[in-house]
Amino acid sequence: MTHPIENDARLGRRGRAWPAEFRAVVGLLRCALGTADTLSAFAGDGALRPGVLNALLDRHRIGAFLRHRLPAAERSRLPAPVQAHLDQAAQETARRALVRSAELVRLSRVLGTAGVPFLSVKGPLLARELYGELGLRHAGDLDLLVRQADAERVDGLLRAAGFRRTQPSFELTPLQQQKYFSVRHEFEYFSADGSLRLEVMWRLVNHEHFHRSTLGEASGEAVIGGQRVAVLPTETAALHLLLHGADHGWFRLFWLLDIALLMQNERIDWPRLLARAEATKLERVFWQSVLLTQALLAVPLPAGLPAPPQTAVLPRLVSDALRHMELTPDEIKTGTAHWWMTGYAWRLQSSWRVRLRALLPRVVNPADWQTLPLPDRWFTLYYVLWPFLWAKRRFNTARADTARPI
Repeated sequence: MTHPIENDARLGRRGRAWPAEFRAVVGLLRCALGTADTLSAFAGDGALRPGVLNALLDRHRIGAFLRHRLPAAERSRLPAPVQAHLDQAAQETARRALVRSAELVRLSRVLGTAGVPFLSVKGPLLARELYGELGLRHAGDLDLLVRQADAERVDGLLRAAGFRRTQPSFELTPLQQQKYFSVRHEFEYFSADGSLRLEVMWRLVNHEHFHRSTLGEASGEAVIGGQRVAVLPTETAALHLLLHGADHGWFRLFWLLDIALLMQNERIDWPRLLARAEATKLERVFWQSVLLTQALLAVPLPAGLPAPPQTAVLPRLVSDALRHMELTPDEIKTGTAHWWMTGYAWRLQSSWRVRLRALLPRVVNPADWQTLPLPDRWFTLYYVLWPFLWAKRRFNTARADTARPI
């Protein structure tokens, strides 16, 4: 029997070429979202390889959601090792969510005592708001948004609280810090035991129009563990999710799952969100996100949206994302994938200014400052030497991948 995804015109030839396990993952998500006929979602699934399917569930970080939201009848049709894997994923996601929630409460007290304002971005509070409970969304890192003027102070507070900074992992000179704040939007930290990753941002993303539109916004507020925490306004949070997934090429399906749940949320004013996207030159990001979600997860476009623009670039961007999902984690690290993603990032933006700014971090890379330390007065040499330094980074990455045990 033919799998329904093979005949889905929205996916074209790609749906027919996907391995059975990836088609199964898409079918499972459609069932869990209520956008597919659960009786036919697994037509022709007799050849599923449990190990391959489990690896895809881990890569796309959707095991906990499927365990809780997939109809029991469909879950029972999965191979026993896959059912056990979903149970394990749900338990681990719940555990991680509780740990991150507790850490968010602790950090909010640390920063609050120091009088440093911040907003919680994504994380446990998004999981509770969008999914209904903490344990359904993959519990990854914690993201905090602070004022750029407070970034250095927050850095000291976090180090005193037991975190170590890993990006950048070295101390910056005054000029390097100025350049870093210009081309990057975050510091990265890990807890002392390495189990929790924390990002401290002074911009949500490196997109100047979106950044300017968020300045001065009144934040929302949520309560967790008895602690009041400021959060992004709903509309800004939604647009940030679209932009975050698009920037990463939708490599992981749980980012698209966020968009699917947003599109099913009747409290989102989608025409107004589109107007915000157009005003901040994110219209391509907006339409790629919703059309990709419609094509892959069969979620209808939200009411009130006009017909998508009839341009050649939108189908290409949807195809780009589908292609990116097909790459293995090892293929993502290759030089070919790097340059392909550069072209994708170029197509994703409609503004030449934003396009050029997006390329700047590829030229001004803080890793080069550690590889080749130069006095601040010679900083301009990095602009000349960046092709050689980039090649060295790619060579070192390839060598490290080759040396890694299989």
